[in-house]
Amino acid sequence: MWDVVAVCPFHCVCRNLSDSLSTLCADKGLLFVPPNVDRRTVELRLADNYITEVGGSDFANMTGLVDLTLSRNTIHSIRPMAFSDLESLRSLHLDGNRLTTLGPRDLVGMVNLQHLIVNGNQLTRVSAEAFDDFLLTLEDLDISYNNIRRVPWESIQNMASLHTLNLDHNLIDHIAEGSFGELYKLARLDMTSNRLRTLPPDPLFARSQTGAISPTPYNSVISLNFGGNPLHCNCELLWLRRLVREDDMETCATPPQLAGRYFWSIPEDEFTCEPPLITRHSHKLWVLEGQRATLKCRAIGDPEPVIHFVSPGDRIVANSSRTTSYRNGTLDLLVTVARDDGAYTCIAINAAGEATATVDLKIVPLPHRNGNVNVPGNVTVTGNTGNSNGNIPGSSDITTGKSGNTGVNGGNGGNVKETEERKGEEGEGDEEEYGGTRMEEGERIVGIQGVTSTSAQVRWDLGRSAGVYLVWMFQIQYNCTSDEALVY
Repeated sequence: MWDVVAVCPFHCVCRNLSDSLSTLCADKGLLFVPPNVDRRTVELRLADNYITEVGGSDFANMTGLVDLTLSRNTIHSIRPMAFSDLESLRSLHLDGNRLTTLGPRDLVGMVNLQHLIVNGNQLTRVSAEAFDDFLLTLEDLDISYNNIRRVPWESIQNMASLHTLNLDHNLIDHIAEGSFGELYKLARLDMTSNRLRTLPPDPLFARSQTGAISPTPYNSVISLNFGGNPLHCNCELLWLRRLVREDDMETCATPPQLAGRYFWSIPEDEFTCEPPLITRHSHKLWVLEGQRATLKCRAIGDPEPVIHFVSPGDRIVANSSRTTSYRNGTLDLLVTVARDDGAYTCIAINAAGEATATVDLKIVPLPHRNGNVNVPGNVTVTGNTGNSNGNIPGSSDITTGKSGNTGVNGGNGGNVKETEERKGEEGEGDEEEYGGTRMEEGERIVGIQGVTSTSAQVRWDLGRSAGVYLVWMFQIQYNCTSDEALVY
């Protein structure tokens, strides 16, 4: 017990009842947290002021604080570690402020928090790590009336003690499957007035139906509200329609024939889907080896089909450093190689079925230097030359630079290597002839400089032959120890 409060901030009221010290500073016109708050305070009320930021030493050493109210201020920023000393805090009220984000370190330190109220802010993003320190203790979470599009479901699904979850009046359009599977203590979920078009099947929803069997403290009957969402009433929501519910007034927004109708009054046979139909796709595509190839496949259906491409080797084409698959049915092969040649299968899938189409990709091979050995982790630059009269003297692949390790690492420890060759027979003199014009031995045609693990500068220095010879094609080849594919 404390007989006397040592210091009470100006205009505030400090009460010492039994062993609890309360500091009440609500509606006092404060611009910041008073610096002389008694560190022994158990309850601190700072609501209805004009505080703009919290952090620093505002709550330093207040290890006994249990209840902190910062409601209806103008707080737009929480400094990292602002609450790091509040190890005994049970309730934090931050509602009615101007917060736009909750970062990974904003709420660190509150290891015993049970009630977190942040409704009525301007939140657009909540970090997946924001709640890490109190995942096992939090009972009430209120993030309603914000601008959140994506909820950190990966964190919420681990809140083993969560009893009430309010996410209503946000911009949420997706619930991750399995988000509620382990929330056995959840008794109230409010997702009213969001942008949900569908809901994933979850045992949680079965607990909300009338006549739920054998509720227990670890499997309570739940109050579920998701009215005011633009539900798309097709076969994906048929599971929900089969539950027995009487407490909500959800309506359908789409498809057009069901728009505006009360969800629970629509017969099951009207919750239908349409199988995919491929409307257009690439048929046959010819691409020069090393160039980019784009395969397209478009499909319609209800729900919207998911499109995959299957390679000629009968494998689904996944995203990699060389391939990119888009949701709209486009497959980009950023750099084609010879083994990409063949028939690709476009597969469109939804809940009602699937459709397929074939796309033929033909790779036109490039001429390769005879005896060229591909050393993992090396770069080879080749070039072809022609004369100024337009006559091409043939495939004159020239790899340039000096042999040896440049000391630059690329890929998985691969080295960038430069070599120099000139067309002709060894031991036939010091000069070589190209299309009737002679070059002296040692004259450098193509050079490489500024080599790094990701770039190289190619330079043509034709010397006395500059007026006769032009470089009309060059090719850069790269491969590394982690990928057998050659990249040109």
